[in-house]
Amino acid sequence: MRAVVTGGSGFLGSTIAQHLLEEGHEVTILDRVTPGTKGLPVDAPFVQGDIRDRDLLDRVFAGADEVYHLAGVLGTAELQESVRDAVDINVSGTVNVFEAATSLGVPRLFYPGKPNVWLNTYTITKDAAEQFGRMFNGSGGTRICSLRYFNAYGPGQSLLPIRKIIPAFAVQAVRGLPLEVFGDGEQIVDMIYSYDIAALTVRFTRTGRTDVVPDCGTGIRMSVNEVARSVNEYFGNRAGIRHLPMRPGETPNTVLTADTTALTEILGDLAVAPYDSSLASTLDWYAKLPRELHDKTVAFYGWA
Repeated sequence: MRAVVTGGSGFLGSTIAQHLLEEGHEVTILDRVTPGTKGLPVDAPFVQGDIRDRDLLDRVFAGADEVYHLAGVLGTAELQESVRDAVDINVSGTVNVFEAATSLGVPRLFYPGKPNVWLNTYTITKDAAEQFGRMFNGSGGTRICSLRYFNAYGPGQSLLPIRKIIPAFAVQAVRGLPLEVFGDGEQIVDMIYSYDIAALTVRFTRTGRTDVVPDCGTGIRMSVNEVARSVNEYFGNRAGIRHLPMRPGETPNTVLTADTTALTEILGDLAVAPYDSSLASTLDWYAKLPRELHDKTVAFYGWA
């Protein structure tokens, strides 16, 4: 089976690409940067390019059995000043991907959604693209499906320039700094391991379903404070937690917990990894990064 992963050099894209390779499939990565630059290194053919280049998409998608569309720009507060770029890539670029796959008759295409609880640029672009996927399902032969990813973590998630919970906490804890938590830290998150996301994504895509967009998480509630304490405990960091004002584009007191009922009914046992062991393997990966990457991260965010 031949699969194309757009954004396959990034955190989740590279994890999905690696999972497909381990299943024995032929994988092509399409990204603006080379594999290993942002996410995990993946030994697969690489095409450098942009999803806004329709001719390129036609060439890369030709003969594909599946497309996993992970390309896009990320961020919450980070995108508040670059709304047009986010719309251009996350919406117009995604429509380009849908059009190319449909015109070439690619049987299956996966697009990752997200819970739509925050009013910010990223959430709006993701929701719009998800709706376009539904529209294309009504008119084309390509079956476009989506899962709404909750709080992903795992090896390969970038330290910069988008601030994510586990990478930020890991570097702060390694340096013996207090972990910076936005708001009171009692907002609820659902932490799901990236390798579980990859396996569930591929399993769900193979069902050929387009009628539901179920949550992709563990269904386990955790506060951000609990996540911070678990990271501090792993590293033996006694600096504790420092609370900061909420960032623009984020809402205080949110509760983000996946309802796994629909996905379990479709796939059966989700078989997600226990939080403690998967967090340990993730934090060990960050601890082993070169010291200069930690230095660069500390300087970038102004931690002291």
